[in-house]
Amino acid sequence: MASSLAHSVRITNAKEFAHVFKNGHHTHSKFWKIVTSSSGYSFSRLGLAISKKEYKKAVDRNHLKRLARETFRINQSSLAHLDYVIMAKKNHNISNIEITHDLLSLMKKAKNKRTS
Repeated sequence: MASSLAHSVRITNAKEFAHVFKNGHHTHSKFWKIVTSSSGYSFSRLGLAISKKEYKKAVDRNHLKRLARETFRINQSSLAHLDYVIMAKKNHNISNIEITHDLLSLMKKAKNKRTS
């Protein structure tokens, strides 16, 4: 399963999410909100918080999670060693390419803010 995101690079624990939210820097774009915090590991980690309030259908939430995980997995080596918690803003009828490019540019913007 080389094409899936390893469990070790996921933020799943409530304590870890709380740490990122408390100590992290918030950044947002047209489609996404992101919170970054130093990870303390030699690799980046990803946490997803797709709100049921924003996206009622599980299909929509899962779709956004798949896009975010895949974008992170493909570009993981070019990202700083940070914890990323990604949240989606409410939007309708957007192409996958547009969402992916927006997320990637936001992650790089967050990386540059944290490293400078």
